[in-house]
Amino acid sequence: MTPTPPTMRNHGCYCASICEIVRWLGERAEEAGVDIFTGFPADALLTDDTRVIGVRTAPSGLDRNGHPSSTYAEPTDVVAKVTVLAEGPRGTLSQAYCEWQGIGSPNPQIYALGVKEVWETKRPLDRVVHTLGWPLPQDTFGGSWMYPLGPNQISLGLVVGLDSPRANIDVHWLLQRMKTHPLFRQYLEGGELLEWGAKTIPEGGYYSLPERFHGDGILMAGDALGLVDVPSLKGIHYAMQSGVFAAQAALEALRQGGADPSGVGGGAALEGYDRMVRESYIVKDLYRTRNMRLAFKGGLVAGAAKAGLMALTGGRVPGKQIAVPEDVAVPRRAGPALESAPDNSLTFSKVDAVFKSGNATRDDVPTHLLAGPEVSPELADFYASLCPAGVYERAEDGGLGIAAPNCVDCKATDVLGPRWSPREGGSGPKYRLM
Repeated sequence: MTPTPPTMRNHGCYCASICEIVRWLGERAEEAGVDIFTGFPADALLTDDTRVIGVRTAPSGLDRNGHPSSTYAEPTDVVAKVTVLAEGPRGTLSQAYCEWQGIGSPNPQIYALGVKEVWETKRPLDRVVHTLGWPLPQDTFGGSWMYPLGPNQISLGLVVGLDSPRANIDVHWLLQRMKTHPLFRQYLEGGELLEWGAKTIPEGGYYSLPERFHGDGILMAGDALGLVDVPSLKGIHYAMQSGVFAAQAALEALRQGGADPSGVGGGAALEGYDRMVRESYIVKDLYRTRNMRLAFKGGLVAGAAKAGLMALTGGRVPGKQIAVPEDVAVPRRAGPALESAPDNSLTFSKVDAVFKSGNATRDDVPTHLLAGPEVSPELADFYASLCPAGVYERAEDGGLGIAAPNCVDCKATDVLGPRWSPREGGSGPKYRLM
């Protein structure tokens, strides 16, 4: 055990389910007169010249070949004077908008993959647990958590950087192995796995923030911008605060709209949003820890030493930006196989884990994961290891097999391989406890 790092001191705070918080907030919003339309994923931006005027939803009821079936429902255009993109990490529309408008960042965004489980246990957990290192290799950044969610529930998981040099990194199986350690086993044995899930996390921090957060008729918030502070393991409150700023900026823009056809006075009226975010505690926090995650590019031991020095100096040492490549540009090398047979009591297969996510995607849904026409057997194996949901496998002909209905929308391969695109509403996991 080590002393609690200053960035991770949270005494007096509470652990809560983000799913339950969002449901509660949704009810309060509807009580206030806000219309919430769930199950309608946005597929494309609607534009008028360079101005964003809304979004187009994804169609539903397409068969495996992308042709309309008897349940087909065409896309819907939702027009708005201000569109706020709060899509989470690797947002399809956010990426498209930044590429279209040439909005760059000092560093590319880098990502981690987190795999999470919620257990009902017989032994209560009375503390918050975080670990670094095992079962991860020394050249791979990541860590775990175990939190109490009341007297009989525990949340635990493992987050692993997608800049790992290991070609066969498998976060799901690393988590299963981690649970066999006495530290975790003592709480989990005799309990029941209630829910499982996976998601990518933007980890680039301050130097990966886009050069601007707004455009003509559009604002971007939360993980779509990369508002996550890895040293303190926090991002949800930044997302919420950026959403508040977005609402304030949109309201002010509408007030200034005057005779402008858009009703918002053009993109200049939304510039105040950038100022609010950059002058807030959000960017101040990210600046103070600006190089901490990047320091671990040199390995766990060296990274921990550098991060400690940065914590002591408020990020002033080293003062310069640490440049990093995109995750997809990191060279990979083979390593030992990680998978082992699950015991279906403490450890579980990927197929069983996907079932615990509540995934109810129909079997004949079109493939929403776009891979190149030529995928080598070695690359197919890489994707199979990377995906926590067992979506990919090496086909009999050595190519890539894709079981699209298994996907839980973690977007890990969107970072390193086959691109993800929105699928029909109602697809994907149905998290209740995460």
